[in-house]
Amino acid sequence: MANWVQVAPGLGSEDGIMSLIVFNDKIYGGTLSGGRLFEWNGVGAWVQVAPQLNSQKGIYGLCILNDELYAGTAGSPGGGRLFKWNGADAWTQVAPCLNSMPYIYATAVFNGKIYGGVSTTGSSDGGQLYEWNGVDAWEEVAPKLDADSWSIFALVVYNSKLYGSGADGGLLEWNGVDAWVRVAPQLDAQVIYSLVVHKNKIYGGTWSGGRLFEWNGINAWTEVAPQLNGIDGIYALISDNQDLYGATGDAVLGGDRLFKWNGVDTWVQVAPPLNSLDYTRSLVIYNGKLYGGTHDSGGGVNGRLYEYSGDIFTIALPNDVVTSRRLVAAANNKIWYEDI
Repeated sequence: MANWVQVAPGLGSEDGIMSLIVFNDKIYGGTLSGGRLFEWNGVGAWVQVAPQLNSQKGIYGLCILNDELYAGTAGSPGGGRLFKWNGADAWTQVAPCLNSMPYIYATAVFNGKIYGGVSTTGSSDGGQLYEWNGVDAWEEVAPKLDADSWSIFALVVYNSKLYGSGADGGLLEWNGVDAWVRVAPQLDAQVIYSLVVHKNKIYGGTWSGGRLFEWNGINAWTEVAPQLNGIDGIYALISDNQDLYGATGDAVLGGDRLFKWNGVDTWVQVAPPLNSLDYTRSLVIYNGKLYGGTHDSGGGVNGRLYEYSGDIFTIALPNDVVTSRRLVAAANNKIWYEDI
């Protein structure tokens, strides 16, 4: 079996790497609990390139717009902001908190604009969709759909539409103007923590059953992988359009594992726990390798970067002929590759 290999230990007092992205041919990680930005040195360490700003505790959503790096923030009270990195050593706030919402767990770039999914912790106040005005503020473009839809944990762009998922376990589609529309109800009491587009379909990773759901494209989720090894959460999903991987979380059993979908009906564990941390919270593909950011709810220096020692990632062209090309990076709904 392939394994996780630690390529960067924790830095400072950060609990976790909650988001990963490739930007200007480097890996960046957004942290918890200091809201910092780390850059991987490509060898064996994180380097801090932006300290905490305005007491924000978490960087959960990293995205790229017009060759600049942005982040949705988390902090209570006064979180839910949008930051822009200055490219050197600091965050700049480009949108303050709106309506006292504490968390922007997910961001997406859609039609040349940044969108943020709003979350709260166990209350009924979140679930909105925000759009950045491109200057200095969030604007609400969809209110909470109903009482069960109080948090948006993931956003994805699919077939020229924007979708979100979260606490209610359903799949929501933005109408492009002012409202969410539910296009799949909750299935088996599962919460959807992660979304990805794989082979032209939307997939969702669940908690508290660690399952994989596939959207039928109309009105329902279908389970395509049940729980494996008792792991209770799939906190990140990634696809190279050939294979689909899930990052796991479980505070009891050790969640820093990597699962791979067999393409039909089950998860396969392809990397066992490395340090028995609670979560692998984020995934990114870079230079033909898969990387994961870790989080441990027990605190301490646990925001590590793992590299998967397994597959070289390949690209499927539209006719499904797999070429001898290596995936260099995947970010912002784009892919970059090189000939091998």
